[in-house]
Amino acid sequence: PRSQDAVAAPVPDVQARQNPAPKRVYVLALRFTGLPAAVTRLSVTANYEVDNLDCVPVDYTKAIGGIRLPPEQRIELTLQKIDDNTYATTVSEDAFLDEDYYGLGVCHWALGTASVHFHSPATQFVGGISADQLTAEAEVTEHYLVRDFSQKPAVGDVVFGEDSPNFYLASLGPQFKLSISARREAP
Repeated sequence: PRSQDAVAAPVPDVQARQNPAPKRVYVLALRFTGLPAAVTRLSVTANYEVDNLDCVPVDYTKAIGGIRLPPEQRIELTLQKIDDNTYATTVSEDAFLDEDYYGLGVCHWALGTASVHFHSPATQFVGGISADQLTAEAEVTEHYLVRDFSQKPAVGDVVFGEDSPNFYLASLGPQFKLSISARREAP
């Protein structure tokens, strides 16, 4: 019989090891169009989580009856500036080694998204590309309002890109775009 303390103990964090020789690597190209001024900060993170929850124990500290929460990892990607509006980076689909962390079987890491965070003096913006779009070598274009660049919007601290150029009413003013394209590198 297990003690009540063992059941109520939180599931420990995993120490995922990075894959020293990833084989599924993609080049991401980020291109801004119509920016009213240069961005003040730009970063890209690759976000991963374990995609087979049967390898993770039930955590009884997070929900009544317990819940299995996938371990997560994030990697800050190195950006190369091509010109004032274009940047490139690489992201590995297989950045982490699959391992048995809890004695319940091997946990398999999966890329979820590559998130782009950029700032104007007034506003923080977020865009990104999903793993499915990345592996399909797609191009994603996200739209933002130029007015949000110079003044923080009244609602929310962060502005997320919209995938439709018709999302914003024309009366709200001009837009700028962030296009993210993915291309697989030869192994």
